[in-house]
Amino acid sequence: MRIPALTVALATLLCTHTPTASAQERTLPLRAGDRVFVRATGDSASAVMLDVDTDGVIWVPRVGPVRVGYVPADSVAPLVRRALSGVYRMEDASVIALRRLTVLGEVRKAGVYFLPVAARLRDAIAEAQGVGEIGNPDRLTLLRDGTETAIRRWMTSADGAQPVASGDVLIIGREPWLKRNTLSVISTFALLVTSVLAARR
Repeated sequence: MRIPALTVALATLLCTHTPTASAQERTLPLRAGDRVFVRATGDSASAVMLDVDTDGVIWVPRVGPVRVGYVPADSVAPLVRRALSGVYRMEDASVIALRRLTVLGEVRKAGVYFLPVAARLRDAIAEAQGVGEIGNPDRLTLLRDGTETAIRRWMTSADGAQPVASGDVLIIGREPWLKRNTLSVISTFALLVTSVLAARR
């Protein structure tokens, strides 16, 4: 599956500028549904996103199957580079392991995203273009491996800086109804008072 040059640049940018996760967090293997970004030469037209299948395998063009789901995630790049070295010049090659996750709720662009293994939870929200107009910037729910965790102050806390995991679902909640409708409530109350006063005259 070929991908546009903009996606290539984005994947490279995220890999370059995302803070490094701890060694243990980086080594969690990729799962089915994750992807591996491969650009065999300096030409962005050669870039492909390869899906990890249920057997932990990616199918590399001109190379064939490479098992990546049973090795530490930070070992995927050298493994794929070795497989590619038989048919491509490797000095210009880029290989980036990407975890699949979903961002839902009150963000500007909910959807499924693929982020480098060193990406943080707050990076995922940023990828979804941030909290929407009625979103609560202090209310994030993380669904991971069947466990639901509420994360407060995720923009500044250590919890928000934890790395993403394959299959994560992040949900930004809404601001409380009263906070979202303060002006309407005040206007309605003022109108009601005015009407009562006018009726008493």
